Formats: sequence, structure tokens, C-alpha cells
Amino acid sequence: MQADRHFVERVYEDAKSTCGMADYQARGWQAWHHHMALVMIALMFLAKERLVHREITASMLSCHDLIDILRHKLPSKVRTDDMTAMSKERHRRRLESMQSAYQKRAKTLGA
Repeated sequence: MQADRHFVERVYEDAKSTCGMADYQARGWQAWHHHMALVMIALMFLAKERLVHREITASMLSCHDLIDILRHKLPSKVRTDDMTAMSKERHRRRLESMQSAYQKRAKTLGA
């Protein structure tokens, strides 16, 4: 069991670095659980792909290598001119969400 610790730690490292396990900004448990579920699904997909391609490519294929391969092979849906409009809309929604959260907090503290 002592030798298994390395592989467990490696899975957590892959989950944090390539799948975004540590990159969450959740305000509630439900959002946190949704994020962790998506991270685990992505990690499971990457692990299965590593197993499928183990004999074809190399045994040293990492999750980060698979992410780079997917970015290269999959078509991009976002064009550069649409990116600014998408960013502005995302920032607008994020600002509204922050203001709503601050208002709710002010009401609960004032009550």
C-alpha cells in the first residue's frame, strides 16, 4: 500500500493542474459539488484515453499531453472577433452576480 501513495498523489496533481480541481469559485455547496463532479468526469475521460492509447503512442502519455492533443485536433468554435463580446457579456453577468450577492448579504446583516 505504501507504493500506491505515489499514484494517488499523481492523480490529485493531474486533477489540480489539467482538470482545474483547484480553480473553482463556488459560493455554495451545490456549485462546489457540480465543479468537483465535472473535474472527476474529465479525469476519468483522460484516464480512459491514456489506457486506450498506452500501446499505440507511449506509456509516458500524460493528461497534459492529452489536453494538448485535444486542443490541436478539435475544431475551435470561438472566433477571435466574438471573443471580446463574449468576455464583455461574461463580465457583465459576473458583476451582476457579485452585486446581487452583496445585496443579499447586506440584507441578512441588517436584519
